[in-house]
Amino acid sequence: MKKIAGIVFLIIFLSSALSAQTDMDKLWKVVNNEKEADTNRLESLRQICMHGYLYTYPDSASYYADRLYAMAGKMHSLKYQAFALNVHGASFSLRGDNTRAIAYFTRSLKIMEKLNDQKGIASCLNNIGVIYNEQGKYKKAGEYYQRALTINKQLGDSSSQALSYSNLGNIYRYLGNDSKSIQYHQKSIRIYQNLQDDYGLGMSYHFIAVTYLDTKDYQKALEFTEKCIPYYKKTENLLGLPEVFNIMGKIYYKKGDNQKAIYYNQQALELAKKVDAPAAIRESSFSLYQNYKKLGKYKDALDMHELYMVNRDKVTNEESQQELIKQELSYEFEKQQALDKKEHEKRLAIQKVIIFSVIGGSLLVLIFAFVVINRLRITRKQKEIIERQKDLVEEKQKEILDSITYAKRLQDAILPPLSIFKEHFPESFILYKPKDIVAGDFYWMEKTGDSILIAVADCTGHGVPGAMVSVVCSTALNRAVLEFGLTDPGEILDKTREIVLETFTKSYKDVKDGMDISLVAINSKTHEIQWAGANNPLWYISNNELNSITADKQPIGSSFDAKAFKTHHIQLKKDDLIFLFTDGYADQFGGEKGKKFKYAPLKEFILKNAALSMSEQEQLLESTFENWKNGIEQVDDVCIMGVRI
Repeated sequence: MKKIAGIVFLIIFLSSALSAQTDMDKLWKVVNNEKEADTNRLESLRQICMHGYLYTYPDSASYYADRLYAMAGKMHSLKYQAFALNVHGASFSLRGDNTRAIAYFTRSLKIMEKLNDQKGIASCLNNIGVIYNEQGKYKKAGEYYQRALTINKQLGDSSSQALSYSNLGNIYRYLGNDSKSIQYHQKSIRIYQNLQDDYGLGMSYHFIAVTYLDTKDYQKALEFTEKCIPYYKKTENLLGLPEVFNIMGKIYYKKGDNQKAIYYNQQALELAKKVDAPAAIRESSFSLYQNYKKLGKYKDALDMHELYMVNRDKVTNEESQQELIKQELSYEFEKQQALDKKEHEKRLAIQKVIIFSVIGGSLLVLIFAFVVINRLRITRKQKEIIERQKDLVEEKQKEILDSITYAKRLQDAILPPLSIFKEHFPESFILYKPKDIVAGDFYWMEKTGDSILIAVADCTGHGVPGAMVSVVCSTALNRAVLEFGLTDPGEILDKTREIVLETFTKSYKDVKDGMDISLVAINSKTHEIQWAGANNPLWYISNNELNSITADKQPIGSSFDAKAFKTHHIQLKKDDLIFLFTDGYADQFGGEKGKKFKYAPLKEFILKNAALSMSEQEQLLESTFENWKNGIEQVDDVCIMGVRI
């Protein structure tokens, strides 16, 4: 474990400690009260982003950072726009997207330098240092951390100084100087103890534990890990806890206690999945792979290794490193260009003063009159041009809208008519809510012998691009069944993937589009079903219990280490229910806190209302979805299909 999630040390400005407990309800009341002062509303929304969501639901933090940026723009506050950009950067970095993180941090730094806000500059420098740290550029990261520390010392900001000491301690550990690393972390601990900062103390103990783990002093590593856990639990550090449990799993693995190692790594994996932390998922899945392999549990070991490979690719990719260098060079160039422009403007201003002094007042009046007349003439021309452009834009907009509307008619033609669907399944519903006029989600049906094939699919993207991919994928499904005569769901998905890849590989460009799908064949006489899925699961209710079958973790399209899709056989009985769906419903932001709906509440909702007629279930699902959105924009296409056998 050479590197742990250093991103948890990001500063999002101001001196409030990250361990502060924020009354979210009061903050929301301030944000939504237009009679409140602008700065109060902006600061409340900043705290909601930072304390309420960043370290628990980073995608929600990014969503509200957009709102903060827009509100700050209306209120002419560059400082809070910089805050919003910084939240964006932190959110993307926590989710493993360092390319976008560095872009947002760099934009924030430019604004802070323009405002000469030293505290803001220090925070941005620290955050950029974290990204270099994540990329393995430790000396470069150390330079940014040291620049941040120098500014924080000048400002007398103890909390930020402690943070810089901790980050520098990590750099020395990565460079192999473990004793100096521990010295810097001890400096941060002394400051955090004086500040009674539980969050900072937990992190410092965490990093010292990792340092001792590197030196193979397992007893010391275990001692500092156990010191860390109470602080993490107290401050609900949902990103730090998986790292701590991974350390304990690593220690017990080294000690030969595989059962304890598996116990702590499983806790780490569960927490990491909950907050979608790819780095922590990568560490815990790899440790579990080692443990299961050592115990001879090869199937479990293979599952963990596949999970490790997926998350390893998320965290480390060459494109992110190249983009990092590109962003820095771009920033330095733009900075120098701005300085040259400022100096040039200064010289021009001096020349103008001399010229106007010599010419005299009378000539100045003539020039002024000429400028006014000329400006009026130019303004009239500009107005005419703007009006013509406005008419042209409106005309083009109408043409585009007409084209998309016609495309919807074409896409509707590939969907099975609801009247025919109802003939085969009188007790059924299809809740279909595209995000835009056309959609990437689609549903499908085909009858073959005594079986009826039905499916719900989610193609890459939404809107026009998603709709184009849906046509390709729907056509491939039809060919697999009608042209190749396949009836087994797993074989249908194998052939569909083959056709989709063949279609896209005709292009010289690397096209990675495809779809996730849940496909079931229902025998109308025996009530037996056969099912296969690509990423999307199957839910069915039998004997008042909701059962879930996990799909193969691969799409219909290009994927690493593709395997044949597995067909599951399930014997159902009359009045049992099956549900096929895409991820749009569960991923919708909303509710009082602006979080995702999630799958667990969706399961509970479906099971609770299973006794109702299918039409009533559809109405409840739709009304619940609209109420949950509560004015928030729909984030993705939604498609849920329910069938009573």
